[in-house]
Amino acid sequence: MQPLLASDPTRVGDYRLLARLGRGAMGGVYLGRSRGGRVVAVKVIRADLAEDPEFRERFRREADAAHAVGGFWTAAVVNADPDAEQPWLATEYVPGPTLHQAVADHGPLPEATVRSLGAGLAEALVAIHKAELVHRDLKPANVLLGPDGPRVIDFGISRAMTGHSLTATGIFLGTPGFFSPEQTLGGEVGPASDVFSLGAVLVFAATGCGPFGEESTAALLYKVAHAEPELEKAPEGLRPLLAECLHKDPAARPTPAQMLDRIGETSPQGSGWLPQPITAVIAQHATELQRTAQAPDTPPPQPVPAAAQAAPKPVTQAYTQAPPAADAPPAAPAPAMRDKIAPSPPQKRQTQAHEQRAPRVRRDGPGPEFRTRGRVAAAMWTATFALLLVAVTYLADSVDIPFYRGSLTSSLTKPDQLAVFRLGALLLLFGAVWSFCRMLAPSLRLKVNNDGILVRRMGLTREFTWGEVSRVGVVGRGKSSSLAVWLADGSAPRSRPWHRVRSYHGGGRIYPIGATGGFISRRQEGRRLRTALEQYARGSYDSRML
Repeated sequence: MQPLLASDPTRVGDYRLLARLGRGAMGGVYLGRSRGGRVVAVKVIRADLAEDPEFRERFRREADAAHAVGGFWTAAVVNADPDAEQPWLATEYVPGPTLHQAVADHGPLPEATVRSLGAGLAEALVAIHKAELVHRDLKPANVLLGPDGPRVIDFGISRAMTGHSLTATGIFLGTPGFFSPEQTLGGEVGPASDVFSLGAVLVFAATGCGPFGEESTAALLYKVAHAEPELEKAPEGLRPLLAECLHKDPAARPTPAQMLDRIGETSPQGSGWLPQPITAVIAQHATELQRTAQAPDTPPPQPVPAAAQAAPKPVTQAYTQAPPAADAPPAAPAPAMRDKIAPSPPQKRQTQAHEQRAPRVRRDGPGPEFRTRGRVAAAMWTATFALLLVAVTYLADSVDIPFYRGSLTSSLTKPDQLAVFRLGALLLLFGAVWSFCRMLAPSLRLKVNNDGILVRRMGLTREFTWGEVSRVGVVGRGKSSSLAVWLADGSAPRSRPWHRVRSYHGGGRIYPIGATGGFISRRQEGRRLRTALEQYARGSYDSRML
């Protein structure tokens, strides 16, 4: 959970928003509380999507259909308003991590837990398909691990099995590596597609990696449609069932009811169905939920005008007049948000001390890695400059011997010509040395995972944990596209000798996506990076940046 920002809404319908839970491709997700005290998760659709009449109509149909979904293992839809200025949907809140977060933090799950997880998710699909819906985006990030069992969430791109189905403009339906071959090839998508996704989710839970690896979007699309899944690391007792779920032919896959028969009598109910570390995380979520839900009604902090920032006396006087109890807990949410909006020097020192204690970004954690390229081009430029330098040297020697001999103007023109040749040779030498150094310099590498962002080169590393990042996104186009980061303490990332950072509207460009290859490679890496940020950035990712 993260405190509300000044730009976030404070109330949606009958629900008062308490905290930020995350941000996806369709909008933000918030923790809300009803007037009767019920805690829910509220998804608020992005303003640009809300202006699309086709999307609004599709949202209306699917919100009505999602109301009909019952079952034990789905997060129930409790309310929705498709006609609001920004449509929203409220669902049951589950105090637990996503399957993706749990595996990223604690590693693969034991076979008994995977069986219980499979039974719960299969029963959830029975309820979804009984309501004549197809989820179409079942993935680890859409599975919550609750204290009494898993919950399937986010029916944002689900589709009714019957009737006309509308398609949201600009929405990529599904997640590469977890959706079915028929989704990849544009075929008819039915309940069997969810079974394929369920098989991929169980492989991820048992091995820590999807059945088709972690590669670029284009490679995953090809593997899903044509390659066999990698099941060598999966438990031997689960391999036959997982292979059937991941069959290319939808008709050859088992139904969710058949999966329940194959898994056997197992129940995820009770606190013992998950490993102890994940159970401790769930208990921590429940404690944080209770503390947040009992917080008094306080509006989110507002931006401080520039004129007010320039007058330190009124600000100091306001803090002096505040009750002592308000300043007693230094880690209270409101002061933390004031640090982000208008940090003062003492608060900055506290933030820096916190950064030193922040957890490190694990290099071996699950998540994609990116690297810059260009050594081949640098080698070609080195050879080109070297050849030109040899040619210029030869021309300089030839001018010195016969060309101006006997000329009346040789005493005037020859020194000028030699100076031009020498200047050109010096520039070519500099270009050759510079290209040679670029050819030898190792690539800049970027790692994005559940802990944060890791940048490294030549054994030197630089880390940005998600707790230190207030906003992150991909900016620019083509060769100028980069990953930009805004820090929570209001400062901008600084350049280092081995890692150049360019300022960008209060933040910094920390990684050049435009240096990852040619036109096609840049587009693929950009899409892959955006997908990684949606999964890992925990509400900090802003998909609207350009």
